Amino acid sequence: MDTLISKIEINSKILVYLTSGDILSLPYSYTKRIEQSDVSQLLNYHLIGGGRGIHFDDIDEDISLGGIIEYKLKHELGFPRCA
Repeated sequence: MDTLISKIEINSKILVYLTSGDILSLPYSYTKRIEQSDVSQLLNYHLIGGGRGIHFDDIDEDISLGGIIEYKLKHELGFPRCA
């Protein structure tokens, strides 16, 4: 069974809840559009691809679970970008 996004929470960071029970945190600087948004804009989202991504309606921004994981590996664990 694939791990998917079940919901997000907007806090001091964006918390991404996964169906595996894990929670990933993203800084608002993850993308320029997210960084320039306010909380109310970020709360207007829906999951896309059956939970493989998030679309923020008010800022027309899509982020994928794969992209989030790649970001976490690169920025927090220091792994090089996957080919």
